[in-house]
Amino acid sequence: MEKERTSQLKDIPRLDTAPRLKQTSAEEYRSGELTLGRLAVLRDLGEFPSVSLEYFKFAALPPLRQQIDVNQIKESLQRDATVWSNVSKRWAEFETVPKKSGKHEDETFKPLSKVFDAIVGEASKTSSTPAKLRFASRPTEAQKSWRTNSTRPDAYLLLVDTKSVNVPEDKEVHTSNELSDSWDNVAVSFEFKKGTQGKTGCKDKVIWSLHHIMRSDPCRRATFGVTIENTEMRFWFTCRAVTLVSKSFNFCSEPEHLIYFFCSLAFAEDHELGWDPTIQRVCVGGKIQYDITVRTDGGKDLVYQTTRVISDFSADALIGSGTRVFEERPKSPNGTIVKNAEPLVLKDSWRDCDRDREDIILEQIFADLWEKKGSEQEEAKKYFVTVLAAGNVMVDGKIDSTDSLLRGSDLPAERSFYPPPVDEVPKAKLIRSGEGYTPTFPFVPCSTEYSKVPHRIHSRLVFKEVCQPIYELRTLDTVFATLEDTRKALQFLHSVDWVHRDISGGNVLRWGKIGKLADLEYAKRMDSNTTHEVRTGTLEFMACEVEAQKYLFRPIMRRRVGADDSTSFRFNPLHDMESVWWIATWILYHHVDQEASRPSTKQINSFRELFPGCLNSRFPMFSTSLNIRVLPASFQNAAQEVENLLVDLKLAYTESETTIPPACTKPLATLHTIFAKRFTSAIEHSRAVGLFSPTAAQRQEDPLAKRQREDPTPNPREKKQAKARSFCSSLPQY
Repeated sequence: MEKERTSQLKDIPRLDTAPRLKQTSAEEYRSGELTLGRLAVLRDLGEFPSVSLEYFKFAALPPLRQQIDVNQIKESLQRDATVWSNVSKRWAEFETVPKKSGKHEDETFKPLSKVFDAIVGEASKTSSTPAKLRFASRPTEAQKSWRTNSTRPDAYLLLVDTKSVNVPEDKEVHTSNELSDSWDNVAVSFEFKKGTQGKTGCKDKVIWSLHHIMRSDPCRRATFGVTIENTEMRFWFTCRAVTLVSKSFNFCSEPEHLIYFFCSLAFAEDHELGWDPTIQRVCVGGKIQYDITVRTDGGKDLVYQTTRVISDFSADALIGSGTRVFEERPKSPNGTIVKNAEPLVLKDSWRDCDRDREDIILEQIFADLWEKKGSEQEEAKKYFVTVLAAGNVMVDGKIDSTDSLLRGSDLPAERSFYPPPVDEVPKAKLIRSGEGYTPTFPFVPCSTEYSKVPHRIHSRLVFKEVCQPIYELRTLDTVFATLEDTRKALQFLHSVDWVHRDISGGNVLRWGKIGKLADLEYAKRMDSNTTHEVRTGTLEFMACEVEAQKYLFRPIMRRRVGADDSTSFRFNPLHDMESVWWIATWILYHHVDQEASRPSTKQINSFRELFPGCLNSRFPMFSTSLNIRVLPASFQNAAQEVENLLVDLKLAYTESETTIPPACTKPLATLHTIFAKRFTSAIEHSRAVGLFSPTAAQRQEDPLAKRQREDPTPNPREKKQAKARSFCSSLPQY
């Protein structure tokens, strides 16, 4: 039955939408400034569905326990004068509406805890299980969290049986309330305002709380929120596919909705509240780690204990894959770590429902290689990571997916789209957050008024090799050797008509003396008609044509006036090759060759011109030539090979685009040969050349240099750039 449902999910039609920058991977989000962080999250989220209360109850909330009768509870409470005022026809604690209370906001809404206790107390009379949640209101106290977070919800519903664990090495003294008030135990976040405040107010705060829970806690699959502005209450829900907000209602005079909300959550199972029962938080050596279960397709449960986070920055966006990568060790059936076991890598992610799992994609690639190349398949395997175990996460006997979280429902026909609030933007201060962060700019789909939830399936893979990403390598010759091995991996892919489509600094890896290519979630056969044609990629390493969704090297005389190339645009192998070139260029211009050395102002300026961090801004530089003289002298010989590759790439594009669709076979074969030759030469030119990443402070310009950059005087390179801009202006506009 589950396989049938998964198949149905893959058949759901998906809209291909133009990509946009993922703000939670940009500098502003990582500045450490709370307002900037909130703004980034809201921009990523875009407009999101506002749905009826009935839809929210059915799709997002856990089902009511059979013994609980909302009408019966309402009638019983309304007979109690200490709970309900039959004079004002509202909760006795809220006879005066909040905006007219004359009290501080905290005091005004504090009685909501009494309303919760009254509702749950009445429901407990018929429920066969005790309440799992309790109400807490400590708006002046920050909840305990391993990740810096200065926001303080006005109130929250907490698990009675806590998920947090004590860390013996924690030097701070905590009260019992502080320990239980950990974000690890928050099921529902509340934000209150006495009045309505237009676009701003408590909405952005509750979204930030939802975001903080989803980004910081690997044990979460979904979470809930509540906002109240005067008497108007809304319910909130988020998972990796969608954020929902309910229509508002008057919580003072319409008690049935609040009774339903509190009862559905207070008596729900942990997994219905959004927790993942297949991940357990543990304390090992004074640090928080996780025991994670991988259920293989054969039904075998394998348990692994994490030792460190390799990468989790993909979890920063509310909507998306939420990928977390851990180094871990296997546990034996008796619960102990397997003795002398080598460390492995565990990848936990939510893939698009119409995409195969990464291990299945690898199997398809190797099968095609065996059919076409025979024994060369074994040689090819050296350049890809080795999958030891894989499977979809199982929760409550079902494949874990956003579809199951929403109980198989699509968006209702009657819905609107809720515009998120926008805050004023303060000045950023530089700080780093998250693990495994590279200064890259992934894409998320543009917000769109979709009719179906873009569902995702939760899966896990275990890999044999604990690798280093290319941006962590400390010698230049090793970087080029890794890029050459990546090119070999791509050559095998391209030889059987596959493309990778997501080459970036995070999936070009080094393991011992060999380079490996990872993250094949978006790899596809060239003749495939699956979607995501415009969705994938990382801005700094994305081919310019993929970014623009246009063929940019067509002969001018062959372009029809007013023709729209976007309808026929397809990703091709040359775009993979260009991504490899962008990685080489990024490495050269981002680094210096001496520890604690500062890049020159010219190098900083060149880096910013090449990688401006905004859409459709790199092609002018790609169309000219590299200024390699701004680089450290020890980089320049290798950089010359990269400069030559730029010329080779543009020639390959020009040759292939004499016809549409491009005829890539011959130019691609030539390009692979040229890349191999030039990378080999770059390796020789880079022997014993060190690589060092300047600190954020070292990459700042002095005030005079900054003024010169912002108001530059004419220089010879400006003529080249002007010529490139002129060429770009002759292209069809996008």
